[in-house]
Amino acid sequence: MSRSEPDLILVGGRVITMDPARPSAEAVAISRGRVTAAGSSGDIAGLAGPRTVVVRLQGMTVTPGFNDCHMHIAGLGVTLMSADLSPAAGVRSAETLVAALRTWANDHPRAAWVRGYGYNQNVFPSAGHIQRADLDVAFPDRPVVVFHVSGHAAVANSAALRPAEIGDASPQPSGGEIARDAAGRPTGLLLEAAIGLVTRVIPRLTRSERAEAVILACSALVRHGVTSASDMGVGTQDSADDIQAYLEAVERGAPLRMTLCPEAADLWEPDDIPCRDAVAADWRLTDRPDLDLPGAVRLGAAKLYADGALTTRTAALSRPYADQPGRGMLVHSTERLMGYVDGLHRAGWQIATHAIGDRAVAEVLRRYEAATGGATAVPEHRHRIEHAMLLDRALIGRIRRAGVVAVMQPEFIARLGDAYVLGLGSRRASALNPVRSLLNAGVTVAFSSDCPVVPGSPLDGIRAAASRTTPTGVTLGSQEACTAEEALRAYTVGAAYAVQDEAAVGRIAPGMRADMAVLTSDPLCDDLDDVEVAATMVGGKFVYGADALGLGCAA
Repeated sequence: MSRSEPDLILVGGRVITMDPARPSAEAVAISRGRVTAAGSSGDIAGLAGPRTVVVRLQGMTVTPGFNDCHMHIAGLGVTLMSADLSPAAGVRSAETLVAALRTWANDHPRAAWVRGYGYNQNVFPSAGHIQRADLDVAFPDRPVVVFHVSGHAAVANSAALRPAEIGDASPQPSGGEIARDAAGRPTGLLLEAAIGLVTRVIPRLTRSERAEAVILACSALVRHGVTSASDMGVGTQDSADDIQAYLEAVERGAPLRMTLCPEAADLWEPDDIPCRDAVAADWRLTDRPDLDLPGAVRLGAAKLYADGALTTRTAALSRPYADQPGRGMLVHSTERLMGYVDGLHRAGWQIATHAIGDRAVAEVLRRYEAATGGATAVPEHRHRIEHAMLLDRALIGRIRRAGVVAVMQPEFIARLGDAYVLGLGSRRASALNPVRSLLNAGVTVAFSSDCPVVPGSPLDGIRAAASRTTPTGVTLGSQEACTAEEALRAYTVGAAYAVQDEAAVGRIAPGMRADMAVLTSDPLCDDLDDVEVAATMVGGKFVYGADALGLGCAA
């Protein structure tokens, strides 16, 4: 135990450390943003000096800060600036969707485009998508684009399709689909890569506006106890400027450790993938001096897509969907996906590939196995499969043997599970997110949210992983549930491992960054429904909840 005077001491609580050397404690000492000791309240209190701030926890529980290793930070911020079209906001029909858009448009008369997020046709009476004609009646001249909750579909009105040059004769884009009616006319529904035809003509936010979106997102996340998060799929052809928005957000006080994962297929062709270290230098993400401050930016894995989403029936399955013909779609040809995986692996990138359906997961594993099995294999490559929702025993075995990390989103079943039953039928839907089978097989599992697809509270994710209950109360695959402790580990230790940051975050132990969540009660012993986030600490500083809860300020 260090004899130097700590800056801050937390005493009188329950500390879940996730450290095998000391799994639990009552108190923690912190100096210069790092944990210096964890132990009994008596031992730790004895370290206090005249300048030490002592916070009395009064029986509350401290855990490592939650790490959302797959979400969309800037995307969350943009949704907070846009119309809320989620079922939780009361949008459950075409009529209520149009009404919500009208309200937002009236409140933002200077906005050139009307944008809404969180739309989910699966909760509509017919479970059918809204049509551009529905939007045209309300917005004949003002461009409107409605983004699906999954991020894999959008619906646009005629005023938005025109500048995107989407018409009756438009060819289908590679890796996407422009939905058409019986007469061959676009309905306004855009799937996968077709969404980009519209988003590329939406006026670009300024750097200051993008920084504000990041700040809004970070402020929302720390209220959920999140201290680290990964923005999956950043970058455009002006990526250096995009990254500056994140750095500006940190300079303006964004209180979160952010890992930025570039969208490989949007930035590079398979044969011109740059070395990871060169990108880090170009984006000024090397040797950052602010990594021990509340708010930091680092470079993470390269992101790829293999398929779509279950809610839009574009995830690639080995057998057809239950409610419509077809087995979904693969975003890339086998050759192109192979080119990206091989190129990224050789260039020193960790790879994180979105693959939801079993057909997509099998394709990604083939590419990973080929890339890592030859002379170019890099030790500790730690490649990831994002979502990995529909698996069988053989695929799970291959994931383990390849050393692949399964990055999963337990909240999907709690928020979207009824849509999965519609698309797959009860039996196949019950096999989704096979967390128990993966853990039993020895696979490293990391939890995340994919926020803003779902609200993204890790406590909600822990509840969902333990109950596996859909919005209508149906339990899907209780045999694949995990314990609250396993879920907490996946949100801390597992997520830190997934982002290759386990030496610094994910545990409360000497030398680790002082990133912590203070909870009102113990999630491992008490009723999960009663547990809330009381405060959040990043780098030894309370960034949420300190004053309101009377904890004092460690700033």
